[in-house]
Amino acid sequence: MSKTPENILTKLADANQAGIDMKSPKAVVTFMLAQGEKDSILFFYKPDSVEFDFDKFNGAVAEMKERKN
Repeated sequence: MSKTPENILTKLADANQAGIDMKSPKAVVTFMLAQGEKDSILFFYKPDSVEFDFDKFNGAVAEMKERKN
């Protein structure tokens, strides 16, 4: 079973398809903000913190790429 919600994987796939550098969390977050996806971005932050969870982000990107193949 997926650890990442389907809507997040869809947003990541949209960013990937748009040519965004998926190795750059800043580029992905900027793309998502431009799409009005504030709630989706919050998924990548540690609970009760303002710290970005890079492991969660990288895991979600890997999961999105795995599904794509």
